[in-house]
Amino acid sequence: MAGRKSTPLHFAAGFGRRDVVDHLLQMGANVHARDDGGLIPLHNACSFGHSEVVSLLLCQGADPNSRDNWNYTPLHEAAIKGKIDVCIVLLQHGADPNIRNTDGKSALDLGEPSAKAVLTVSSLLSALSGNTFFSFPLS
Repeated sequence: MAGRKSTPLHFAAGFGRRDVVDHLLQMGANVHARDDGGLIPLHNACSFGHSEVVSLLLCQGADPNSRDNWNYTPLHEAAIKGKIDVCIVLLQHGADPNIRNTDGKSALDLGEPSAKAVLTVSSLLSALSGNTFFSFPLS
């Protein structure tokens, strides 16, 4: 994150500081702000597995399908690191598991085995129901 012109919101999201993220948002921080790599704060929260921060950012309008400079989405970030709870939150908010990065890889292609299972179920349920996304109960 350093040297990429990240905002305080990027840092707070990446460190999972929900209280700071909430305060910054109340003060007008931009959930759509991009650093030099094209990352929005949601990418950072997803990469480090901070599901509460992810939910907060999504509820404040962050785009679950936002792409960085290499077309990685927040779902790519969560799946690669095996952050299943974050994958579920993203899917509940309309994340598209079929988006491909600049190498032609989807989150399913790059995900850790546990995340691949969640994304596979998502794709199957979406295909069966005709929906673009579905809802998992979190409890």
